[in-house]
Amino acid sequence: MSLLFNILPDSLDERLETNQLILRPYQEGDENDFIRVLQENSSSLYPAYSGRLARVKALEDARIQMQQLRTDWDNRKTFDFGVWTKADNRYLGDIALKNVDHKIPKAEIGLYFTGWPETKSLVEEALKSILQFAFDLLHLNKVYIRCTASNKFYGELALENGFVEEGTLRSDFRGFDSDELHDLTYFGMTRTDFEKLRQQQGSENSTALV
Repeated sequence: MSLLFNILPDSLDERLETNQLILRPYQEGDENDFIRVLQENSSSLYPAYSGRLARVKALEDARIQMQQLRTDWDNRKTFDFGVWTKADNRYLGDIALKNVDHKIPKAEIGLYFTGWPETKSLVEEALKSILQFAFDLLHLNKVYIRCTASNKFYGELALENGFVEEGTLRSDFRGFDSDELHDLTYFGMTRTDFEKLRQQQGSENSTALV
């Protein structure tokens, strides 16, 4: 049994809410939203999500993919959230904790959103919610984001929200069914970083109230 099974509470709240968003695991009926955002943003999702793009070509593919994500969630392998707006129930995209290393423990944050950069403030809101989930509920000690040159804007987002750039690994990633190699830049946040960021934000809020 994995370490995460040992440290998680018996009942894990799967639905996260922010001021403007609802984050939850995918369920039956989400397949139209799921495939639409993939198809509408296919160019920006390559190469990071080229495997998902290749697997999901039709509605039935989307249903199968969501069922697999549910299984991975139940097995504490991947915690994948769809993101919807509260105001109009608009599906924005996907944010997940994946590649969980149970020994540290740590996990990678993977994300994609439609409407960038207009949706940037909502993406930040979703990211902050996932950080709280990762450190407060899963008790992770570190999370990280990996970016290729084509999605470096997520690296910039990470830096703006308390992550530290840790370096670039050259020719370290190959997309699905491709011979092209891509450099990967890593952005990390430790538990110490997260606590310092939370204290800083708390102090700023207190000052604003005064």
